[in-house]
Amino acid sequence: MKKILLIAIVALLSFNNAQAQLPDGSVAPDFTLTDINGVTHNLYTYLDNGYTVFIDLYAVWCGPCWNYKLTGTLDDLYEQHGPAGYPNVNANTTDDVMVIAIEADANALSCMYGTGCNTAGDWITGNPFPQICTDGTVNTNQVAQDYGLAYYPTIYMICPDRLTTEVGQSTTPYSSVSNCPAAASNNDDARTFGYVGETVTCEGDLVPEIMIQNYGLTNLTSLSIEVKVNGTSQSVTPWTGNLSTYATDNVTLPALIGLANNDAVTIDVSLPNGVVDQDPSNNPTISFNITLATQNTHTNVTVNITTDAYGSETTWDLKNSSGITIASGGPYNDLSAAGTTPQTPVTTTLSAQECHTFTIHDSYGDGINAGYGAGSFTVVDANMVILVSGGVFTDEDKGAFKTGNASTPSWDCDGQGNCSDPGTGQGIYSTYNACATACVTTAINEEISNLSVYPNPVKDVLTIVGDYTSVAIYDVFGKLVLTTDAQKTIDVSTLNNGVYFVNIHNNKAITVKKITVAK
Repeated sequence: MKKILLIAIVALLSFNNAQAQLPDGSVAPDFTLTDINGVTHNLYTYLDNGYTVFIDLYAVWCGPCWNYKLTGTLDDLYEQHGPAGYPNVNANTTDDVMVIAIEADANALSCMYGTGCNTAGDWITGNPFPQICTDGTVNTNQVAQDYGLAYYPTIYMICPDRLTTEVGQSTTPYSSVSNCPAAASNNDDARTFGYVGETVTCEGDLVPEIMIQNYGLTNLTSLSIEVKVNGTSQSVTPWTGNLSTYATDNVTLPALIGLANNDAVTIDVSLPNGVVDQDPSNNPTISFNITLATQNTHTNVTVNITTDAYGSETTWDLKNSSGITIASGGPYNDLSAAGTTPQTPVTTTLSAQECHTFTIHDSYGDGINAGYGAGSFTVVDANMVILVSGGVFTDEDKGAFKTGNASTPSWDCDGQGNCSDPGTGQGIYSTYNACATACVTTAINEEISNLSVYPNPVKDVLTIVGDYTSVAIYDVFGKLVLTTDAQKTIDVSTLNNGVYFVNIHNNKAITVKKITVAK
C-alpha cells in the first residue's frame, strides 16, 4: 500500500530488483558521492563529525519533489543549521546539520538545469546545498538501490549514530534533530539491536545472528556474547574485532540444536574491551521464542494469495531445504481502487521428508493488509492443515514446514465427497491439482461463520464469539503482539493505543478483523 506524504502525493517508481523501503532504525549504508561542483561528500565522515545528515532523494520529473523544493524548507535547514564555513551557510549557524540533494533517477545534468527529461524546472540555480547527479558520468544511482527507494521524494534524516528515519516532506525538519540519541560519551560501551534473525526452525536447529555497535569513544576490540535457552547457557562467544565509534558488525553465533516449540532464547552482550559496560541501557537482553515448523505435512500443498490494491508489490516463493525455488508467484496487477482480489491458487507436489520455506515479499515494505484492503496469504496441505498464514507484515513474512512421507492424495479433500476418488476415478475433477485448488479456495475464502468481534474500539477486553481455534494480533508494522487459544474474552489491556489486525483461525479458514485500541 502506498503512503500519502505531506504536501503532495508521492511519485511512485519500481526497480527490476525492488527492495523494501529502508525501515526506520536501519543502519544507513555509507556512500561517497561527488557533487556537480566537484566536491566529494562521504556520509560517515559527516556523521562521525557529529552532523545529522538529511538526504533528499528526488527525480527531476517528479511534481511533488518540485513543489517541496519551492517551499524552500531544505534551503532554510541548510542555511541556518549547516556546517560552519560551508558555502551559503549563515555565520550564526547551529553547525549540526548537513543537507545533500541526490537526483536518484540517473537523469542527465542538463535535466537538473531545466532542459529535457520532462524536468519540472531548474533544480540547480539558487540552490544553496550540494546537488548530486547520478547519470553515470561521475556517480551512479546505486544509492537509490542501497536505500530501497520506492517513491519520490524520499527524505531521510540520518543521526550521528548512523540510524535512519524517513521524515518525508516535513515543514519543520530541524525539529526532528532532537530525536537523535545523545552522542557517545563513554569509553567502553557496546550497543545491541532487537533480534531480527530467524525464529522459526524446521527441525529444531537455529543459527542466531545479532548486530552490535560500538557506542564507545575508544575502539571496540572484544565482547562476550552468551546465548541461553530456557535460562540454561548454551554458548559464550568471545567476539574480537576493531570497531570505531558507531561502527557495526553482524555476529553469527554458534548453532542451537534440538530446540522445541516455544523455547525461550536469550542473548546477552557484556564486557566491552574486557570491562563492565559503562551504559548497559543500550544493550538489554535480546529475547525471543522459537517456533517449530509444522511437521509431517502432506506433500501436496496449495498457496492462496489475496492481494490488496497494490498487487504489483507482492511476490512469493516456496523453496526447499537447498534453497531451490519449487513454486513462485507475482507480481500481480494493481487494482483501480482500494480493495482486494484473490489470485489463482497454485498447487504443487513437494519432496517427502524435507523442510520447505514459504516467503511472501512486499517491495514497498508495508505488507498486504495496512489499510487498503485486508489482503492475506495461506499455504494449506492436502489434509487441509494450514501451514503458513497471515497478511500483516512489512517487507516480508515467512514460515517453514516439513513434509512427511509421500502419499496418495485423498481427493475427497473437503470430507464431503466433492472431489474425485482416486480409487474409482469418479467425481467432478479429473486431476488432483484441480480438486485441491477448488477445495482449498473454498475453505480459505470462506469466512468463519457466525463470528462476532466486539467492542471496537476496545479498551481492555476484546470479546470474540464464534467457532475458532486460535487468535494472533498484529500491529500495523506487522509485529506479532499477542497470541492466544480460543477463548471468549481476550485481555488487550497491555496493548498501546492504535490500530491492530486480529487474525482468527479455525481448521479450514482464517478471518482478519481490524480493531482499534483506545484507552
